[in-house]
Amino acid sequence: MNRPVTLTILGLACALALAGCGKKPKHVDSPRPEGEVDPFPRAYPNPSLDPKPGQPAPGVRFP
Repeated sequence: MNRPVTLTILGLACALALAGCGKKPKHVDSPRPEGEVDPFPRAYPNPSLDPKPGQPAPGVRFP
C-alpha cells in the first residue's frame, strides 16, 4: 500500500475507535417540562404557507 492510503485507513480506524468511546445513557429525557405539548410531529412543508397558483408566497413583497 502507498502512504496516503495507509494514513487514510489509519485515520478512519482512529475515528471509529473514538466514536465508540464514552458513556451513553439508556434513556434521554425530553427537554420540555412535563405537560407541555410537543409541536412535533407536524406536516412538512406547512400547507398553510404554500403559495397558491398565480400568487406570491406569503411574506414576499414586490415593489
